[in-house]
Amino acid sequence: YWAAPMIDAQLAGFLQQGLGLHVGTCDAALRPSGGRAVTLAVDADGRHLTVYVPDVAMQRLRADLERTGQIAISVGRPEDERACQVKGMVVAMAPAVEADRPLIDAQLAHYVHQLALIGIPPQLATGWASWPATAVRVKVSAVFEQSPKPGTGHAIA
Repeated sequence: YWAAPMIDAQLAGFLQQGLGLHVGTCDAALRPSGGRAVTLAVDADGRHLTVYVPDVAMQRLRADLERTGQIAISVGRPEDERACQVKGMVVAMAPAVEADRPLIDAQLAHYVHQLALIGIPPQLATGWASWPATAVRVKVSAVFEQSPKPGTGHAIA
């Protein structure tokens, strides 16, 4: 059984370049919670991804993710406001390992560069938590356009 990827190579390239990432969850009563993530990696199948969330943020999010499994990941590029939202179900959570650090560091550095392009000095990001982190593997169910333009909100995958 073959299933078409939710995230094609072009969209994966956008998502993985090092952008602003925010994870949204909800509890069983649908009360929202959220936190900053630092890195995103799309699996080769285009149907799964791993988002890396600093453990300081996971303290708020873990219970929701364990109870409901629902996750929304907002992704935005400061330079041009291109944005999308990925929705899915959590299939696994585990501590990030040392081998994940280069990916986390590289994507965070690119995001800090993006912020500099819009006038936010890199030193403001110096204290941002990025490690230790939790690797949250997600089965993608939908991707929505969120850029400020006509068509915002429509499904793109």
